[in-house]
Amino acid sequence: MTLTHLFKAQAIFAWLWAVMFWLAPEMAASGPGWEVTPNAISFGQVISVPMFALGYIAWNAPAWVGDNLKKVGMFMGVYVNILFIVVQLFHVSTEASKFDPLGMIPTIIFAALFFWKCRASD
Repeated sequence: MTLTHLFKAQAIFAWLWAVMFWLAPEMAASGPGWEVTPNAISFGQVISVPMFALGYIAWNAPAWVGDNLKKVGMFMGVYVNILFIVVQLFHVSTEASKFDPLGMIPTIIFAALFFWKCRASD
């Protein structure tokens, strides 16, 4: 698997969440145990816009950044994913949500794979 493939997989994962927030908010909310209210559905639709944008940026990053792909991979693939992990762990630790393997496990895998591919020698 190349770094370009990882960016494409990350984009698809982000788009999956964007679609779930719009078309299946109950599914998106069931993992962390959130109550689905009209306000939560509206907020999920708002959140789907930056999730779609993150996917679009990830999909196009290999063509846009050229030789700087590893730097962008460290930022988007490692640091941003780690921020997602930290926020999820914070919510679990404060009991604002339950542990959601559908969100947490792929995010950990993406962070690890991006770190591995970005640190690989040329």
